Amino acid sequence: MQLRLEKRAAPSRFMLYATPVAAVLITMVLGALIFTLLGYDGLGAVREIFFTPLTNPYKWQDLAVKASPLVIIAVGLAVSYRANVWNIGAEGQYIVGAVAGTGVALLTYDMTGPWILPLMLLAGIAGGAAYAAIPAFLRTQFKVNEILTTLMLTYVSVQLLNYLVFGPWKSPTSMGQPQTVLFSADQSLPYVIPGTIVQLGTPIAILVAILVWFVMSRSVFGFQVRVVGASPAAARYGGFSANRTVWLALLVSGGLAGLAGILEAAGPFGRLVPQFPTNYGFTAIIVAFLGRLNPLGALLAGIVLAITFVGGEVAQTTIALPFAAVGIFQAMMLFLLLAGDVLVRYRIRRVANEPARASA
Repeated sequence: MQLRLEKRAAPSRFMLYATPVAAVLITMVLGALIFTLLGYDGLGAVREIFFTPLTNPYKWQDLAVKASPLVIIAVGLAVSYRANVWNIGAEGQYIVGAVAGTGVALLTYDMTGPWILPLMLLAGIAGGAAYAAIPAFLRTQFKVNEILTTLMLTYVSVQLLNYLVFGPWKSPTSMGQPQTVLFSADQSLPYVIPGTIVQLGTPIAILVAILVWFVMSRSVFGFQVRVVGASPAAARYGGFSANRTVWLALLVSGGLAGLAGILEAAGPFGRLVPQFPTNYGFTAIIVAFLGRLNPLGALLAGIVLAITFVGGEVAQTTIALPFAAVGIFQAMMLFLLLAGDVLVRYRIRRVANEPARASA
């Protein structure tokens, strides 16, 4: 008997939602095996990374803090990828959004008022969108691949951040440390649950996921994005401009990445520091695909990836697992998810071996 892939008449909805779950479960099994072979407590690694953050109530607030930027960025990437526009540089847009919002914070440092924080958030959105506009222009005008431009611009943003915090934005009271001044109360996110570290960024992330889901499923814009991504020829027939969709997709994804950036700067960080790039923009790619490019799916997937971050920190202290293990688990999850996508459009069939031809 032989195993062959047979194309389905229509994509399997069951496999569409079953493969992300299977990818997570298989990642746990393979992760336990791999780290056991490497000399670590493999079962302990899976327990600490995937289950301890859920069973320990004190870690739930950490999950909310970690999941919020992942969800916001992933929702924007889901819109972009639906349009077949491959924004790989959300990390750079995240950084520039934080830089733009911090610029407003520094300009208004001696001022007070409830209008300052909203202005910072708007600046973050504008900064991320403006940075994403560069690859949008290059693709629509010169057919430059956005995968390369968005990725390379990420490294430019890191250099911009370092220049500012080591140079003109360096706090005069930082004792020589490269960082901006600490944001004031009117420039910082308020706590939404007293006695915890959960700030305003968490409800904003939930609201963003719901709003974008509504727009993508109930508006002409969402229909345009899906049609252009699925069939550019059909989109032209329907009067939808591919170039306009590229612009919209990159501006939305860049703007949301920028929003996540300033929410982090005004929230957990409280200022801008060289350590601000935390790979949220790259991890959000996994979140977007794990959530099946659905904004509500990204909300759930963001929690799953946040569990691995928080669990990785726990595993460092409890079983001395290197934090790089988190990246291994996340990479396996993405690989298995993409491999499992084959089963959405194909099924595995067993066929009998063909009889050997008689020799002449």
